Amino acid sequence: MASNGGPAYGRRLLPRVLDERAEKDPCSVYASIPKTTDVKDGFRDVTVADFARCVDSMAHWFEGKFGRSDTFETITYIGLSDLRGPATFLGAVKAGYKLLVPSPRNPPSTNAWLMKETGSTKLLYTPELAPLIKPLQSLAPSVDSYAVPSFQEMLDSNAEPYPYMKSFDEARNDPIVVLHSSGSTGLPKPIIITHGSMAAHDNDHNLPAPPGREKLDSTALKLDGETRLYVILPFFHLGGFVFLIHHAIFNSVTIVIGPAHVAPDVDLLKEIAAQQKLHGVMIIPALLEQLLHDASAVELIKKLEYLATAGAPLPGAVGDCVKDLVKRLFVFIGSTETFPLPELYKSRDDWIYHEFNPHLKHEMQLYDPTVGTYELVLFADDSNKDSAPLYHNLPGVNPFYTKDLFTQHPEKPALYKYYGRKDDILVLANGEKVNPIPFEQHVQGHPSVNGAVVIGTGRIQSALLLEPKESLNEAGRASFLETLWPRISESNAHIPGQGRVARDKVICASPDKPFPRTGKGTIIRKLTEDAFKDEIEELYSGSMTEIQDRTSKITLEGTVMTIYEPAKIITFLRQVFSISFAPAVTIDEDEEFVAHGLDSLQTLEITANLKRILGELTPNSVTWITPRTIFRHSTLADLAKLLATFLNDGIVLPEDSQTNAVDDAVARHTKDLPARAASQAVPSSGKITVALISSTGYLGSHLVAALLRNPEVEKVYCLNRSLGDLDKSLEPFLHKVVYLHIRIGEPRLGLKRQENWDKLANEVDVIIYNAWRLDFGLAIRSFDPFLKATRDLIELSLASKRNMRVVFVSSISSVENLAINGGVPETPVEDASAAMNTGYGQSKLAAERILVTANRQSGVPVSIARVGQIGGSSLASSGTWTEQPWISAIIRTSTTLGHFPSQVAPIDWVPIDTVVEMLQSFSLQPAQEDPQVYNIASPAPQPWSLLFDAVCELGLVEESRLKTIPLREWVNRLRDIADPSPEDVASLPALKLLDFYDTLGDGAESLSIATDHAREVSGVEVPTIDTELLASWLKYWDL
Repeated sequence: MASNGGPAYGRRLLPRVLDERAEKDPCSVYASIPKTTDVKDGFRDVTVADFARCVDSMAHWFEGKFGRSDTFETITYIGLSDLRGPATFLGAVKAGYKLLVPSPRNPPSTNAWLMKETGSTKLLYTPELAPLIKPLQSLAPSVDSYAVPSFQEMLDSNAEPYPYMKSFDEARNDPIVVLHSSGSTGLPKPIIITHGSMAAHDNDHNLPAPPGREKLDSTALKLDGETRLYVILPFFHLGGFVFLIHHAIFNSVTIVIGPAHVAPDVDLLKEIAAQQKLHGVMIIPALLEQLLHDASAVELIKKLEYLATAGAPLPGAVGDCVKDLVKRLFVFIGSTETFPLPELYKSRDDWIYHEFNPHLKHEMQLYDPTVGTYELVLFADDSNKDSAPLYHNLPGVNPFYTKDLFTQHPEKPALYKYYGRKDDILVLANGEKVNPIPFEQHVQGHPSVNGAVVIGTGRIQSALLLEPKESLNEAGRASFLETLWPRISESNAHIPGQGRVARDKVICASPDKPFPRTGKGTIIRKLTEDAFKDEIEELYSGSMTEIQDRTSKITLEGTVMTIYEPAKIITFLRQVFSISFAPAVTIDEDEEFVAHGLDSLQTLEITANLKRILGELTPNSVTWITPRTIFRHSTLADLAKLLATFLNDGIVLPEDSQTNAVDDAVARHTKDLPARAASQAVPSSGKITVALISSTGYLGSHLVAALLRNPEVEKVYCLNRSLGDLDKSLEPFLHKVVYLHIRIGEPRLGLKRQENWDKLANEVDVIIYNAWRLDFGLAIRSFDPFLKATRDLIELSLASKRNMRVVFVSSISSVENLAINGGVPETPVEDASAAMNTGYGQSKLAAERILVTANRQSGVPVSIARVGQIGGSSLASSGTWTEQPWISAIIRTSTTLGHFPSQVAPIDWVPIDTVVEMLQSFSLQPAQEDPQVYNIASPAPQPWSLLFDAVCELGLVEESRLKTIPLREWVNRLRDIADPSPEDVASLPALKLLDFYDTLGDGAESLSIATDHAREVSGVEVPTIDTELLASWLKYWDL
């Protein structure tokens, strides 16, 4: 089985390699096992010859009991995690069988289901587990059960050799074992493993590493000379199986096993280390965290050559401590379907990131652009069947969506940090996505906690299920929560907004109701929620009553003359806000609510509570208080000032003048504009270097792809707050990309190094400003970080040696009022009232004016591209359209109401590929002395009714059941819903955007936007949208 004198990696068969080693190196040690259940009594080394004899003994045992199998019959094995499992497995393989190896910890019903699924009618077990077998036998009475011999009997058997005669080509597709998925989201799935699976994993030896890099895969665990590795994972777990079989046989790693009857803990590990010269330890994260609290265990870690972990994510705080203690820290990731995935070794400080071997056929596909998460997608076909266990474990499945989510390193685009499972992500009633894993890990790290599960999908806020280690009475549970609360508060830092757990949203499990777990000990989230559904319903059903109770206790006292002082109003507001928005208790009175995570759903609740309480304090109407009131007066001090005038004088102050807000922003960010340096610009070499601020997101990812493919572009600097991933088809152009990490709002774009700022100034011909916060509810001052960045770009251009042009991706909303009341020219606009009455539109207009001022005063070359609503591709079959919340909310709300809004601004939306083609053209134009302004909108807008037609064409609702009513009436019907519940908001999501919908039209269904200049300069015509194209865009949305 060898070629050129060396091992035939990737074409080896386990039973043949074992027999070869037993013949050529019989005294090498296969495993070291404890002599008794007490490791202090010492260990016994089991040689390769010993173990091969045990395997042959079991092969004869199988043939004697059942005869040889020509059909790879499935026989179930449930046993303690000792060497009987590996010996029984390989004996079965030699005799033509395959073993199903389920976890003894599974419920009997689960194992009975697995046996039925795999057609197993025979059950083998170790005698010590006979009590566990009886319930399984009662569920499957037709199954025959047999106890396997003891390991000592196997050793003493003196069995005749039982040769395995097949060649690799003959045996490649033969099934040898059935493992199962974790079952963390439901019933586990049986996975049939073949010789080809094991050989593909063995092929890690043949995978090359990039020049100067080191591989981190199955080859990394074998050291020069003897390697003794203590493995904590059980045989039925993929990790345990791979170590006890693959590494022990193929890689000659000596596996050290603890007593099968004793649960591994810190003391056991220390006792084993006292008996063995361990080179490495394979451990689970929960036990590793415990080791760090024991000084002698820490010294043990320092002596190891490496420490490896798998089975669950390693908490960041734990890894940060361990990385500097051990020589090498290996964090493996994989699954039963994929086996551990081949990676590259990284620097010590990057331990938490994964860098997959480029020869692993995979993609990181963008999953949630708002969070910046990517799903790992694997590919397995004939081209990589020799190196991908997935090809054999899930034949015909290509691609394989792992459901594992990652976030990208902010500066090293090949590195990805594990984020969580798609199945684990909670989606709250406000649509906010919450990853509970970091929170749960941190809470479970407390020594008194056995388990923690965060819940909240479809709810207004999260809650926490806790499983204490000790049995507690009512008083004990209160004391337990008091002790644990600081840990929970720390954990809340890992979760944004409504995902944070309030003190009154905690459930403590009783000892007679433990959390359901998988065989490897992982909590099964869905079954746990099902088991505690009554307690969960009781917890949430009391929320509305509790809110009413809490609001009834809130008072606002005036002076003797019934004068309400601002300080007391601020205290009052803290009480009202904190019911829905916990940070209100501690934030400064001048800090913005949104900076601490206030969202639209919380604002709805605050508005309802504020109106309810104020309505009892004053005879004056409080209907003027809307969510916009909170967003426009977005600090406690501002809101208190507004309420003081209302309560004391009965006057509702008008909002700050739109004109004043825009004008003030422009004046603030154009103060002391410098002149351009007198030095001559460096002549261009012909090709262009582009910097793109925000190459992520829907528009950014398409724009960077176009720039990279453009032969006129020599280099693209991607300036991002978080890095995106490029499409695989762009790999030939990756040499043109340079990533820089920036922070919008910080000085010099947040670039930490002066050399990066200088590099941009010296090399970049044009910089495209594509970053902005898309939130129509915020006041203009909430966009101040983006206006600061606009000034930074002016400074960068003035420092440029290449007369750097600034291309600003603006919005039609910056001049929306002109479109309704006359027409939008393709020229600079000074009138502050031109913008849509939202902070978003006003801030875009302010940025335009800042840049135009910089052009006129300092000579900065400026281009402004006002972009309307971006659609999907002009080719109906090409790509998907990122869901637009304001449109999807209209559709979902209308199907619930039975009424669709009419008399809305027309559809002048532009396909994404058209927008990109135009923007690229504008960006590559030579610099002009005057500011260049382009409007990207459809010259032939379609009536709003086109959206109604598309909704009906998709069958989302029958046309006869969906009536149209004017937008104003549609909005008012929603405003009439007093104190909307979380269920109302979930089914009527437009409730969160009513102030924005007020800006969409006033019975007018026509806009006037000049586009001639944009079309003439770019040479691009905007296609007309029809019902069929619009329906093709919407069909991928979850409506």
